[in-house]
Amino acid sequence: MKKVLESRIKILAAVIMAVFLIFAIKLAQYQIIEGEKHFESSNTSVVFEQTLTASRGDIVDAYGTPLASSQLVFNVTLNRAYLQSGQLNQRIIEALNILEENNEDINDILPLEKESPYNFIEEKISEIDWVRRTLELNVYATENDVLEKLAERYSLEDIPRDLWRKVGGIRYTMEREGYSLSTPFTIATDVSEKTVAVITENSRQLSGIEIYDTSKRYYEDGTILPHLLGTVGVIWAEEYEELKNEGYGMTDTLGKSGLEKLYESYLKGIDGSVQIERNMYGEITGKQIINPPKEGNTVKLTIDYQLQEELNKILVHQMDVLHQKTSLWGKEADGISAVVIDVKTGGILATANYPSYDLNMYTSNYSEYAADEDNPLFNRAVQGVYRPGSVFKCSVALAALQDGIIDEDYKYTCSGVYTYYAPSYMPSCANGKAHGTIDVKTALQVSCNCFFFEVGRQLGIERLNEIANSMGMGVKTGLEVSERTGVVSNPEYTESLGGTWHVGNVIQAAIGQLDTALTTVQLATYAATIANEGERLNTHIVDSIVSVDGEVVYETPINVLSELPDKNDSYRIVEEGMLMASTEGSASEFLKSLPFGVASKTGTAQVAGDFYNATMMAYGPTENPEIAVAIIAEKAGNGYYLAESVRDIFIKYYELKDVRKNDNWRELLKQMEQENPAAENDETTGEASEQQTLQPQQNTVTEEQ
Repeated sequence: MKKVLESRIKILAAVIMAVFLIFAIKLAQYQIIEGEKHFESSNTSVVFEQTLTASRGDIVDAYGTPLASSQLVFNVTLNRAYLQSGQLNQRIIEALNILEENNEDINDILPLEKESPYNFIEEKISEIDWVRRTLELNVYATENDVLEKLAERYSLEDIPRDLWRKVGGIRYTMEREGYSLSTPFTIATDVSEKTVAVITENSRQLSGIEIYDTSKRYYEDGTILPHLLGTVGVIWAEEYEELKNEGYGMTDTLGKSGLEKLYESYLKGIDGSVQIERNMYGEITGKQIINPPKEGNTVKLTIDYQLQEELNKILVHQMDVLHQKTSLWGKEADGISAVVIDVKTGGILATANYPSYDLNMYTSNYSEYAADEDNPLFNRAVQGVYRPGSVFKCSVALAALQDGIIDEDYKYTCSGVYTYYAPSYMPSCANGKAHGTIDVKTALQVSCNCFFFEVGRQLGIERLNEIANSMGMGVKTGLEVSERTGVVSNPEYTESLGGTWHVGNVIQAAIGQLDTALTTVQLATYAATIANEGERLNTHIVDSIVSVDGEVVYETPINVLSELPDKNDSYRIVEEGMLMASTEGSASEFLKSLPFGVASKTGTAQVAGDFYNATMMAYGPTENPEIAVAIIAEKAGNGYYLAESVRDIFIKYYELKDVRKNDNWRELLKQMEQENPAAENDETTGEASEQQTLQPQQNTVTEEQ
């Protein structure tokens, strides 16, 4: 029995020793072998995430040429993750010293002037109210009250009083923008290389002050499509309350106008995140990207960059010509707009306004732009509405032919005065000229008012409106950005303005006068609809949206918005009349020399007194229509003054089309620009030797693309 007990004791002792040995080995492993690792782990006090901002998607033309893209820039940030406790104010002072020395713009929204006596900036009334509320001051709090409260709130008492305004302004802005462990504060954006170098070289002494590479909106040429591309900007406080629920941060940018705003959800991209681990001493012990940022989608337009560039030049030249002509009468044309549409698709190939502005200078020159009496910020092509004048007559001719009121052989004798309402109302033809006995094609060629007075009277105002609407006048065209609807004269509209509708008003409506007011994009749509024999396509400027992976996530459908089927051969007859206007009428000086047919109609619309707007629309080639063009010039006089620009647009369109048949067309275009960088539009003479390559193609633009 004793031996059994001793044996059991020995076994128990061995087990106990083995257990102690295991514990000793584990203890040695934890304390000696892995001691440093577990020490750091035990002292890790914070694990948090910071946002990695995604680059904004590009806006490109139909051939992939960037119109709005993202450019790499460097920002200076204050990152709380790398700051020791109590360092913030000192780091702000150090950052300010570097930034001010290099003339960088400081992110400071405090509504106090930067210099003593630090008066309120009166233009920032809403921000003054906000700072008083934030600091829990009454509505009568003075500038000094604000400074004292800033010092108390942000512990500024330990720094010189003359720095309270600077440091307090930064601390206030940081609070407004949600500065925290997960949200660094951007103290300066798009800084110079010199600033980057100074901060980088002194990074050990400037912990918490970081250079952060990000992107900003960049325009290779800010004069290309500025009114439609729109702008991006920082989020305003009143916007943030709503946008924070959509994943936006206080320091993010977003589209403020135009296509940038309309397609914000596609362009924004998806932000990523990085996880940072920091120990109790404020030292970073780990950094790992959790979700990489995903770049925004690309918005591809129907615009042809090169044609848009040429259209800008054409309008500048056109305004020079108009100023020379109108100055003879003691007045000058105010502005001009043009739209070029792909007849086959309804896509806008180019649209321009003059005067215009540069998107790259928008922020810095905004006050100058806004104060300019010529209003360069106004999108005349889409938002301006103008009396169309005689270009309206094509729709009247179509309606009369469709309804059988007239036919190709119908004759009307113009005596120079319309006498149907005599003696109470006897309007005259333009300049009182008698055109004699004419048919509808000749009436379009010479733009006889009396002919269309009579035809319009027989049609009546309801039918005039019905046809006009189906052609795209007085209705939305389908354009994605906000557009003015315009109006076609009618009794209800006249009466809504306090006027009285008279039976004779219909004849003024029939020549594009009275209350009718249209946009340039509507006139271009109207011309394209005639070219398509009554089939009105949705006018659009966005072709598709493509992800960063190349997937088409959206494609603009080509829809037929209205149809006016051909009856009585009406489209052929009207086209022949418009072609006569180009080859025998007032526009023939410039259009008859083209090696293909262009159907056109001009208008001279009275605005007020002796001021007249010039209008013109055209499409061609008549053999197989490809593009439609519309131009409206304010207070520019006769519509046929615009024929030179119409000719130049067709020439440039076919020059570009011819060049793009080559695989290396981009290089060829660059070479052409280098060889003739200062080419003026007035050098285009229209002679046959210059235009041998301008033969119309049988394939459509869509097929070639």
